Amino acid sequence: MKEIPIKKYVLYLFGISILIFVLNKLFIRNWILENDLPDFLQIVTYSIPNLIEAIIVTLILTGVLLQFRQHFNKKLGSIKTLYIHVISLSIAAVYVISQELKFHNLGGNNVYDFYDLLASFIGLIGTFWVIRLFGFTDETKIDTRG
Repeated sequence: MKEIPIKKYVLYLFGISILIFVLNKLFIRNWILENDLPDFLQIVTYSIPNLIEAIIVTLILTGVLLQFRQHFNKKLGSIKTLYIHVISLSIAAVYVISQELKFHNLGGNNVYDFYDLLASFIGLIGTFWVIRLFGFTDETKIDTRG
């Protein structure tokens, strides 16, 4: 199966998001709590995992659905990229928001917080906007020979 050519910025966004998540979990959050910094920074560090979860899930679903469309090109090839992006966003939103509202606990021990829900929305909408603005696949690297 041919891989879809993902734009470099998507890979960087994915990697930087994971890095920020790890740094926040291991270092930043503890440092902010130990140094008794303003509440705003505490809210941000507690909400970063929700923001990043929304980004990561949206990117993964977009890649999976685009790969799925390519693999089943005869049946699904006519589905517009916009629809793939909307479907990815919708599935990610259902997962991320239903977890935040405690409909399920697939992501781990979760405590409802308005700011976490807000961070999830920002991650979902922001990722969708970036994907729509800059694209997800690198059209210049698509092999049209086969």
